[in-house]
Amino acid sequence: MIKNDELSIKIMESRLLFNKKINERIIDFINMGKSRNDSLFIELSFCILTANTSAEMGIRTQRIIMGGFIEYSREQLSEELKKAKYRFYNKRADYIVNARFMRKNLKKLISTMDHFTLREYLVNNVKGLGYKEASHFLRNIGIFDFAILDKHIMQLLMDYGYIKDVKLNSRADYLEKEQIFNSMAEMYNLQPGILDLYLWQIATGKILK
Repeated sequence: MIKNDELSIKIMESRLLFNKKINERIIDFINMGKSRNDSLFIELSFCILTANTSAEMGIRTQRIIMGGFIEYSREQLSEELKKAKYRFYNKRADYIVNARFMRKNLKKLISTMDHFTLREYLVNNVKGLGYKEASHFLRNIGIFDFAILDKHIMQLLMDYGYIKDVKLNSRADYLEKEQIFNSMAEMYNLQPGILDLYLWQIATGKILK
C-alpha cells in the first residue's frame, strides 16, 4: 500500500495538534475497560444506540439514561429514550433489554476471549450490534485492534483513494475494507483503533468516543 501524501500530511498535522487530547481519550478508554460489569454494560448500550445515528446523540442519550439501561423495564426504557428525543426508541430499547443476559459476564468475557473471537461473539449474540458497533465498544474499553468504519471514515478512505465505494453490504465487504484500514494503520505505525481517532478528527473536526 502506498501512502497518500495529502492524507499523510493531515495525519501528521492532527498528531501534532491533537496528540495530547487523543492520548487523554485513549487513557479514558483503557480505564473504562477496567470498570465493573454495570459500567461496561452502559457503554455497550451506548454503542447499540450509535447505530444509524450520530455519536453526539448517543453520548447525550447515554448521559440521560445511565443506570436506566440496567434498571428500567422495556417499556420505561423506550419511554425515556423517546423523552430524550432518541429516534429509534422502541427498537433500541428492545435490543438493550435483550442484551442484559450478558451484563454480569462482560468482564469475564473480555478477559478470557481473544479480541477477534470476542468481537464475533458480540456480533453473533447481541442483537443490534454489527461489526461497526462491536468494534466501537471494544475500542471504547481500550481494545485498539479495530477501527470503527462509520460513514465519516469510509468517506475519507474513498476521498483519498483507498477504497472505491463507501458501501458495506456484507460481512465479507466489511472485513475486506477493514483489512485495507489495518494496512494503513500498520503503515502509520498506529493501532487501528487509534488511527481511527485521528482520521475521525480529520473527517469531522471532533474528538469524541
